[in-house]
Amino acid sequence: MTAPTEPPHAAGPGGPLTGLRVLDLCPLAPGQFTTMLLGDLGADVVTVEAPPSTREGSRIAMPMHGGAQARRDGTNPLYRSRRSIVLNLKTPGGLDVARRLAVESDVFVEGFRPGVCERLGLGYDVLAAANPGLVYCSLTGYGQTGELAQHAGHDLNYVAESGLLSATTRPGQRPGIPINIAADYAGGGLMAAFGILAALQGRGSTGRGSHVDVSMYEGLLGLMQVVPTWLAAGAPDPSWGGGLLSGACPFYDCYQTADERWISVGAMEPKFYLNLCVALGHPQLVDAHQDTSRWDEVRAAFTETFATASLDDWLKRLAAVDTAVAPVVSVAEAFETAHQRGLMPAPGRFGAIPRLSGWQAEPGPVVTHAGTHTREVLGQLGLGTDAINDLISTGAAQEALQ
Repeated sequence: MTAPTEPPHAAGPGGPLTGLRVLDLCPLAPGQFTTMLLGDLGADVVTVEAPPSTREGSRIAMPMHGGAQARRDGTNPLYRSRRSIVLNLKTPGGLDVARRLAVESDVFVEGFRPGVCERLGLGYDVLAAANPGLVYCSLTGYGQTGELAQHAGHDLNYVAESGLLSATTRPGQRPGIPINIAADYAGGGLMAAFGILAALQGRGSTGRGSHVDVSMYEGLLGLMQVVPTWLAAGAPDPSWGGGLLSGACPFYDCYQTADERWISVGAMEPKFYLNLCVALGHPQLVDAHQDTSRWDEVRAAFTETFATASLDDWLKRLAAVDTAVAPVVSVAEAFETAHQRGLMPAPGRFGAIPRLSGWQAEPGPVVTHAGTHTREVLGQLGLGTDAINDLISTGAAQEALQ
């Protein structure tokens, strides 16, 4: 007997994490992404930034990201849904404020190399002694322990060492360099958010927090952990185009069209493959779906056929065909299309992800200037005007430079 379902209810204001206090000491994108996700869903995120005059506080922006302009106008969306306070952690006053904020927080997120927070007196053991319920997340390239713990790296290094880069490269080709999504944001930022929420759930039953140790390299291996199972079952190594989902399969591949654009084909299921073969005018290839000895024949036929018409023509021809095809588009085109489809309420601005029924989570605005909320946050710590002025005058804290 099916249990009765609760009647639908209207979405309430705020997000499901409203009331959660998060202290963010992450200088780089993976941790900023983690706290942005928490902030989007209602958490009160306070980001501690270094003085803007220092390299650590420059909100690092490369030339292709707008360079100096991005630093001036603060257009980086990762700085949304939070409050910003500038503290100089090299001063006793700045460190004291950071510790006090941590003691009053539910979550502490840091993205420094292992040992840095310990040397500052902001390590897990110290903070957990003062705040036993604290969920403390460390987000690094290779984790807190092991032979690579102190090794420098970035997204490209992690996707290379995890094997993912080889799985997206055909034999003899130079590995293509993806943007920093897989390790920084998926293996790192998302894994950190997931670990934090799991630790908070555990705290609800034990009253104790925990140290969440997130490695972007290990996060990628975790996302790919099904691959060893495939290999043990006799599947080919997906590296260098050898796997069914990495290039070996002609009906899971990309083909160039007459206008030198590309179309992606993911017709793995027999029904999708059959429909595609018929639509392309190759019914004789239908029985080659499972015959690997004929896959070169299939790939050659698909290559020749797709090259006879433009991408738009193929999309129109296949629109009514129940098969899995999609255009290969630029990143700019992808977001323009997402906006047109209503997935983004304004150009360049997503709503909270994922969408949750019963909640009206609305991402907060981007904090365009480091230290915008310095006085506000210090005041909420119970510091009076004189004490705040003293911290600012000594350089331990700093207000926003407009």
